[in-house]
Amino acid sequence: MSKTFSKQLGSTLAHIQDLFDTVILGLLRSSGSKDKNTVIDNIKDAGDSYYKTYSDIKKGKDN
Repeated sequence: MSKTFSKQLGSTLAHIQDLFDTVILGLLRSSGSKDKNTVIDNIKDAGDSYYKTYSDIKKGKDN
C-alpha cells in the first residue's frame, strides 16, 4: 500500500514535529540545578503547560 507523496510528506513532517517536541520537553525537564532560579522555573512551567495542552490537542485529533 503506497501513500501519495503529499500524505508521505505530511506524515514525515508530523514525525519531525513530534521529535522536536520530545527533545524540547526533555530539555525543559532536565534542569538539574539545585539553585532556585525563578526565570528558569518560569520557562519550565510555561514549557510544561505548553506540552500538556499540545498533548491534549493531539489526543483529541488522533484518527
